[in-house]
Amino acid sequence: MADLSKMTPAARSAAMRGGTDGWGQVGSVDDVRYAEPVPSTSRRRCKCGCKRRATHYGMAKGMALTTACELAVRRWIKTGETRVRRVPEVES
Repeated sequence: MADLSKMTPAARSAAMRGGTDGWGQVGSVDDVRYAEPVPSTSRRRCKCGCKRRATHYGMAKGMALTTACELAVRRWIKTGETRVRRVPEVES
């Protein structure tokens, strides 16, 4: 079982909402998603299209599932997608 006292506030909140079964061993997009900051030494680039540095991990059950800029990770938490979907124009 995961030690709740050693978790960050975001991880602790996700653990309390989704449970700690399999914490740190298996994570999926269907679990409670949350964000953690990336160490400042990381040089990865965001995949949302902004071409800025990936500043946050998208996490579930203690496992990092994606890295992106803060905006893209917050979008991933809500929708499961890091990129913005283009809405087709409707002809009237």
